[in-house]
This record gives sequence, C-alpha cells and structure tokens, in this order.
Amino acid sequence: MVESDYLDQGKLKQQCHTAISVFAANNEKLSGLRRTYNSSRDVTFTGKGAESFVGHCDNYVVLIDAIMTANDCDIADNKTLWAMLGTEILDGSVILPRKSEAKQKEQDERQKADDAKSNRDSAPEDEKGYWDSKYQDHLGMADIYEEEYNYWKGLEEKFDQIDTDSKGLFKDSKPIRAQATQGLKELSRDFSQKTFEFFYNPLWKDGIEKLCNQVSVVDKCKEKWKDENGVYNLAVLNDIYKNKVNNLSAPEVKAFTEVLKELHPKAQKQVIGHAVKDADIQGLIKGIIKSVGTGGKVGVDAYNIAASDNDKGSRRVAGFKLVQDVESAFATWSGTLVYSGDIKKANGMLYSSVKKGSFLELISEKGANLKNVSRVEIAERSLKYDAESYLFKNVKEAGAEAVKNADDLTGEALRKVGTEAERAAKLKNFKAGVKWAGAIADFAFNVVDNFEEQEQARISGVEMTNGRVVAESVIETGVDVVLSIGGTALAGFILGSGAPVLAVGAVSVGVVWTANFLMEIAIGKDIAELASDAVCDASKAVASFTSKVFGG
Repeated sequence: MVESDYLDQGKLKQQCHTAISVFAANNEKLSGLRRTYNSSRDVTFTGKGAESFVGHCDNYVVLIDAIMTANDCDIADNKTLWAMLGTEILDGSVILPRKSEAKQKEQDERQKADDAKSNRDSAPEDEKGYWDSKYQDHLGMADIYEEEYNYWKGLEEKFDQIDTDSKGLFKDSKPIRAQATQGLKELSRDFSQKTFEFFYNPLWKDGIEKLCNQVSVVDKCKEKWKDENGVYNLAVLNDIYKNKVNNLSAPEVKAFTEVLKELHPKAQKQVIGHAVKDADIQGLIKGIIKSVGTGGKVGVDAYNIAASDNDKGSRRVAGFKLVQDVESAFATWSGTLVYSGDIKKANGMLYSSVKKGSFLELISEKGANLKNVSRVEIAERSLKYDAESYLFKNVKEAGAEAVKNADDLTGEALRKVGTEAERAAKLKNFKAGVKWAGAIADFAFNVVDNFEEQEQARISGVEMTNGRVVAESVIETGVDVVLSIGGTALAGFILGSGAPVLAVGAVSVGVVWTANFLMEIAIGKDIAELASDAVCDASKAVASFTSKVFGG
C-alpha cells in the first residue's frame, strides 16, 4: 500500500453484487436466444440453402455459448472478489500516517516507561510509589498505541492481500469476449441471395471453441471453495447449501454437485446432513454377469479396462483384476484336472451350471440325500460348503478316515478308496489355496480403494491414518467373504432344491447388492464400510478411554 491507494470495500462489494445480477440476467436472456437458434434444426426444408441456414444458426449458438462462458467467468470472479472484501474504507492517505504516528507514540511511551523505571530504582523509598505509578501509566499507554498500530497495520495488510489475491481475476473472460466480437463481424459479412448461403471465415469458430475449452468455470468454483492446503471449506459449502444455493449460477450448481460427490461421507453429512450415494445399478449388472463364470469375469474386467482409458489408476487396477481372475480360473481348472483326472469336471469349473438341481448337488457331500431336501437344510449345506472351502484338509487323515468307514472293503479296493480320499483332499487343499490367494488379492484391492478414500478424506478435512486404511481393508475383506457366503445360502433358501448354480449365483449377487443398497440409503455406507468403521471407531474410543484413565 502507498498513500495514494484508496478502496471503499463496501462500495466495491455492491458493485460486485450488481455485476453478478447483470451477468446472470444477461445469461438468462442469452439462454432463451440460444433455444431460439437451436430450434432451426426443426426446419424441414432440404438443400444447400437450408443446410447453410442451420449452420448459420449453429454458429450463433457457438457465439452465445462463448458469451455465456465469459459471463460465468466474470460471475465466479465477482463472487471471489466479493468474498475477499470487508466493510472498511482502506485509504492509504489515512492508514499509513496513522500507523506511523501510532508506532512513534508507542515507542515514546515505552521510552518514558523505561525512564520511570530507572528513576524508581534510584529514588528515595517514599518516591518509589510515584515512579511505579508513572511506569505503569506509560506502559499502559504504550500497549494502547501498539493496539492502534496493529489495527492500522491490519488494514494495510488487508489492502495488500486483496491486491495480491485479485490480480488473477477477470482475465479469462477478456480473450473470449474479444473472439466473440470478431466472430460477430465474420458472421455478418457475406450472404448469397440466389442460393441463400451464408459465407464466413471458419477460423474464428476454431479459435473461440479452443478458448472456451481452456476455461473451466466449474474448476474455478471448486478452487474457490478450497483453502491453501487444497482442503474444501465445509463451513462455506454448508453456508452455500443452506442459504445461497438458489443464487448459484449454472456452473456453480454443477461444481457444487461434483464437490459433494468428491467429499468423504462424513464431510457430506456435515454439509447437507446426509451422505450422497447413487444406486450402483452398473455394479449389480456386472456382479450378475461375473456370476456366470470365468467368461463373465473376464468380460467385465475387459470392459472395466476399456471404460477407464482416461484414468491410469483405475485402468491399472482393472488390469490386475483381469490377471487375478484369469490366473484363478486357470489354477482351479488345472488343479481339478490334475487331482481328479476328469477333463469334463475341470471344464465345469470355468462356468456356472444351468442344470436343474445342480446347486444342491454341488453343496452336498458324496452320497448325501438330494431329494426332498428342505430349504433350511439347503441353506445349512451351502454355509457348510462355502465355509469349508477356505479350510485345508489333512491328506493322511482323509485317507485314514475313508478306510475306516469302508468296513465292507478289503485289499486293493480298500487302498483305492484311501487313494481317492487323499486325491480329493489334495484337490480341496488346492482350491482352498486358490480361495485364499483370491482373498489376499481382494485385500490388496481394498487397500488401494481405501488409500483413495484417504485422499478423499484429506481434501474433506477428515482424518484417516495409514493404520486405519490397513485395518479397514482387513475388516472389509472379511465382511465381503461373510456376505458372499451368507448371500449364497440365502439365495439357495429362496430358490429351493431345483435351482441351478447359475441362478443361485445371480440371486446371491442381487441379495448382497440389495442389502448394501438399503444400508447406504439408511446411513450412507455399505455393510463392509459400516463394520470396518464400527470396529475401528470402537478401538479408537477404547484406546482413548484407556489412555485417559491409566495414562493421565
């Protein structure tokens, strides 16, 4: 600040408010005009003249879009400037002299206080009280002048801060308006009355679209709502939601909507009172497709890779999942072939059977009853089958148990039963290994997801430590396994003894998806997230309580 600087903040705030209103009203009129020009596409005439007319109207739409973009830029910048301003008049000819004067008076008073203290030390005993009083008086006045100095200095710093922060404002709209003006000149040049064709230089259009693409009003709004550390100001967002959401421009509404989805669920609740969750219909469809078998999983993985071509992180994760599913399928197929010697059985591992009653056959032990089995027993067998699929069987014990139960066999037949039991146990061990490898891979994917959530929490001002990331990943992996087992059992109960494996798999996916969706509607979290947060928060609370009781 220099003495010639002058800023009436209140007046400038009013000017910002007026400018916002003018630009908003202008955009409203332009929007109506844009609809009018867009209606040219309803023209039913054909030929070069009609095509040229429609193209001419499209060019005006481009110009209107550019002007509206420039207006949106200026609206956003006016709101940014408005938020910087207070109410005081910042007059350099008043602030700087008064600041210097206050500083000089403070120094004078402190010098007088030092003199009084020195006089007090050398004064007779009956005069010490007088000099003590003088010392305190001068010291008090010095503190008053220091406060006055800080007040004027604060106004000076306020001006300098506004001057610095506002230098980047109102620059984006200028080249767009200049290009739009040039475009208007180009559009009005030539017209053939014979062919009804409009002629213009197309370069202006390329230039204006390039300029508009370089300016993202949405991104400008997002940055405006962050602090210097890149963290969203939840108080500002909450104020927008409660009081000003109706006064937002179209880009600001879009930015606010996008920001809500970027926030951590805890931060979303602070801003709007509940978490924002969209129904993951695509996730449900993908889950059902994956339940078909290896082909479905590979197809979904390939789609995820293709759909994430603009996001290297997501593409990499999708690629790893594809590798995981292919390796898991090959391992299951080859292990089944090696330990069973049955190529048909091995091939059956690659897809879900559509044979009636195949699910009951799958989950039942050899020789178990497959007729008139109750729905409850189907669920029980399903739970037992899935739970045991994670258990490793002792090969020797399996062989001994088979021999022990074969009371009516002797010799070679008895040894054959023992060998078959050992081979079956080896196959179960192999499949259990594949299951655990899959669970470990799922844990790794959960870690990646939770580290992304950690970044989401950071920009939302929510604390999430690395330890919590790992803990949540472990719990979520376990809960996902339990949900999968429970969902399959429930699907078997619903469909009954005649259900094929394919149908049970599809219904199981739907059951788990529905449970998670209902939970997200209720509290904004799926079941795995709820469980991990509950355990981690409880552990944190216990640790905090213990520390206060025993460590305080």
